[in-house]
Amino acid sequence: MLTGYRSREIALLLSLGLVSAGLYGASSDRWVPARWEGGPLEVARRAEGKTVAADGPTRDAILKWYDPATLGLLEGTPINCLLVTFSAGKGAEIEAQQRQLVKEYAQAARQRGIAVLGIVYPGSDPLTVAAAAADAQLDGLVLDGEFPAAAAFPAKLEAALRERNSTAVVIPIQRDARSMRDSKAPLVAVEGVRPDARNMGDMGIVAGASAEPWIDSNLWLVRSFRRGAAWRPVWVNQQAKSPSRWDYLTAVADAAAAGGRWLVALDDSLQAGLFHKDAEALATWRVVGAYLKFAEDHAAWRDFNPFGNVALIVDRASEIPDYSNELLNLVARRQIPYRLIERSELSAAALAGFRAVVPADLTSPTPAERQLLRAFVEQGGTVFAGPWWGGAPQGQDYAEVPLGKGLAIVYSGDPPDPGNVAKDVRDTLHPDATGFTAFNVPSLITYVSSIDGGKRKLIQFVNYASRPFEFLVTIRIEGTFKTARLYSPQGAVVNMEARPARIKGQTEVGIPRLDLWSVLELE
Repeated sequence: MLTGYRSREIALLLSLGLVSAGLYGASSDRWVPARWEGGPLEVARRAEGKTVAADGPTRDAILKWYDPATLGLLEGTPINCLLVTFSAGKGAEIEAQQRQLVKEYAQAARQRGIAVLGIVYPGSDPLTVAAAAADAQLDGLVLDGEFPAAAAFPAKLEAALRERNSTAVVIPIQRDARSMRDSKAPLVAVEGVRPDARNMGDMGIVAGASAEPWIDSNLWLVRSFRRGAAWRPVWVNQQAKSPSRWDYLTAVADAAAAGGRWLVALDDSLQAGLFHKDAEALATWRVVGAYLKFAEDHAAWRDFNPFGNVALIVDRASEIPDYSNELLNLVARRQIPYRLIERSELSAAALAGFRAVVPADLTSPTPAERQLLRAFVEQGGTVFAGPWWGGAPQGQDYAEVPLGKGLAIVYSGDPPDPGNVAKDVRDTLHPDATGFTAFNVPSLITYVSSIDGGKRKLIQFVNYASRPFEFLVTIRIEGTFKTARLYSPQGAVVNMEARPARIKGQTEVGIPRLDLWSVLELE
């Protein structure tokens, strides 16, 4: 579901020209967004949901947020796109008051070169919203919430905007990212989770020997939209209830490591502090700006392609729509670099160069797909398959079925448990097959990418432990590299020692300390 509107209907609108990729404009890929909610409509909306702050200073800050003086907060940050409260279907008088306030604020923002997009919530009328957006000369509208599919809200809104010769874009925040990964939209906004690491013991779960924390991350989600060489912006929408400074920085890094952008969202406390010029709030805001700037200063890293010798086959039309999402999430937690193959693009050429394949969404492969995978195994590859492969065991999780030069790991579960598959991929494959190994990273997630035919590689480290990681981290990576440089928003570039690993053809680097977000560049 796409905010209540199905992805194939959006694809039809694209093909009919009702949702035009060109309407996004050449600059939308450079938008660095922030949710900038405020005004009387925002106060009314929160009051109805009983989420409005009780104290006067916070309510006052939200109510008066569209004072042009708040635009000064963007100075020194790369934020150049504001998402403002625009419509929520709360009554003609307050909606009109909000629209006029936004119109004046948007005019002031445009004078600073800042794009303004209106946030539209369910209950709004598409014709009224389109007329108001055209009048305010908004750059776009962001749909936040579940819009009834029968109402065809996005299509009506698009049509009404075009009738008014408005080039404002319509960007739904996707609740089901999987359904839109093959869309042609040049910009995608997706609902994410709050990045966090939870101790499994605190959750009442016996973690076993590893005792590793459970990490909630959006890194896998952002990279799931990356299929080919071309980068496109992915906005991650999520907001913590009472975030610390570390939470804000983690949100930036968690989205940016794989090339996405967090929709910066202020909690009530920080918003009130910024409005009233509180020193601590301003200090937090400066550090958030520095992290955002670090991501934009290294925008060239987005041109690096995902690295991985493991292929995950995914299918937007899968009969088990949540399965591949969970598998992608768990494989990322296991520090396994992978690349995606869309089922419709599966071929011998697509499988060339991989050492292992996980056909995540192939519960009922066609005869042609079976033959492709069998040929892959016969030539020396490894496939992690469901019972459809044949030879599924009785009374145990999986069986090893040799074939030619390779091996099929055949599970009894249909589909196999994604947690078991992720663990088995890590435990079964030799390090020279995965091409990357990270040691001593219980609270970190890594993302590996490469460019120039593998002559340059990046390893992004995002630390979810709420403090710097001051233990030796060792990585081994496929390729022979002479130089290694460690980047971080917190400090200067540090030259590291790159040395031959024990596995032939791999390089080893030891890192004594990792900040919240660190990036190792190898050449």
